[in-house]
Amino acid sequence: MHERILIAGSGGHGVVSLGKLLARLAAETIQHVTFFPAYGAEVRGGTSNCQVILSANEIASPIAEMFDSVLIMNQQSAERFMSALDKNGLAIVNQSLCKVHKDSRHILVPATKIADHLGNTKAMNFVMLGTWLAHKPLIPARAIENAMASHFPGAPAALIDINIQAFRAGLAG
Repeated sequence: MHERILIAGSGGHGVVSLGKLLARLAAETIQHVTFFPAYGAEVRGGTSNCQVILSANEIASPIAEMFDSVLIMNQQSAERFMSALDKNGLAIVNQSLCKVHKDSRHILVPATKIADHLGNTKAMNFVMLGTWLAHKPLIPARAIENAMASHFPGAPAALIDINIQAFRAGLAG
């Protein structure tokens, strides 16, 4: 098993937080995990991305050029990173903020619209994660839900609940 994942969006989309959570939980069941964030000085509103690599074997580099999965949260990220999707890869694209040519490797999800409906636009990253896990169940969904409160210490219970609802909405497709 070897999965190269890129999560990309704007600062404030929860890109790095999502990557950290994914890497932390994957490390419990997958032997080798790397997490590599990249963001500009103007974190909120600027571009942000992170790479997570999951592997049964040692990982030579935490940085990949091509990805098995990309989670694309906005148009700028789509324009920059869709070409890095492996020919057999899977792209989860937030169609609320992105216009991309759909092909068989693309799953378009109205993540922002779903999160807005739930009451918090910021939960769109969990819609994206749920959608990805529905297609690539590499980590148990229950582990993600159980880790929400510890990953966001001090967050109000209502916010944790919205994140869990968003995650479940993504899983359900």
